[in-house]
Amino acid sequence: MESASKFRTGLRLLNSLTKKKEEFIPLSGNKVLWYMCGPTVYDAAHMGHAKNYVTFDIARRILQDFFGYNVKMAMNVTDIDDKIIIRSREKGQDFSEWARKWEADFFDDMKNLNCIVPEYVTRVSEYMDEVLDFVQQIMDHGYAYESNGSVYFDIDKFSKDGYDYTKLFPGKTEGEEAEDMEKLLKEGEGALASGDGEKKGKFDFALWKKSKEGEPKWNSPWGEGRPGWHIECSAMATKVLGPDIDIHSGGVDLKFPHHNNEIAQAEAYLKKHTWVRYWLHSGHLHINKQKMSKS
Repeated sequence: MESASKFRTGLRLLNSLTKKKEEFIPLSGNKVLWYMCGPTVYDAAHMGHAKNYVTFDIARRILQDFFGYNVKMAMNVTDIDDKIIIRSREKGQDFSEWARKWEADFFDDMKNLNCIVPEYVTRVSEYMDEVLDFVQQIMDHGYAYESNGSVYFDIDKFSKDGYDYTKLFPGKTEGEEAEDMEKLLKEGEGALASGDGEKKGKFDFALWKKSKEGEPKWNSPWGEGRPGWHIECSAMATKVLGPDIDIHSGGVDLKFPHHNNEIAQAEAYLKKHTWVRYWLHSGHLHINKQKMSKS
């Protein structure tokens, strides 16, 4: 149900969800709830990161300083991830200390770029209870299953119940072949992922990963493990900003599978078909014909 007190400025945004420019109308007057995908802190940030965060910092300033919106932004820091585990092993350091080092380096960069610090900065290591609750609720709703100590999202069940799993899949509108879905999903699962033999469907993705020897681990109802990559943003965004979010932003390389899977998880958790209303994606930075990308 739309609010009777709409705050309309005529501003139009290119919404990745609909592939159209649409008038921007927040759900609650001039208040804007905005979630931005933050860094995976395994190494130094590069110019591609800078371009992404400066782009959305400018967009935020335009919204609040020119149009008069009251923006409340949350940004995650991924401090548990396959890339961090692998890199910290290579350097012979504890994974959490390695993550803290590069998180501090990232925020130094953002300060030097004069980017506004988000009102909420969330680290997955500090939201483990919320992640576990999110996974359990998705299971309780019938859209995830345990297999060999890991938990996977059941795409087939989700789709059969009338949800659209491929809301942000580029192949629907951008000319990519459907076979690319499998390649992209495997990249999203990470280099330390278990084999497909644990899954009901080959496209199912991990919500919770059983920890292998030497990997960080937390207790869970399914055994010792750690979060999958996608679940952290769905859980933390919903916890901090609530079940209805105006804007979600990030680099275009996160559109699929990361943002697509965020949508599926949140819809399965909330049992509704709309979670975020406007999805904004920044393009790649190319330097000497080389693409600067990846979180």
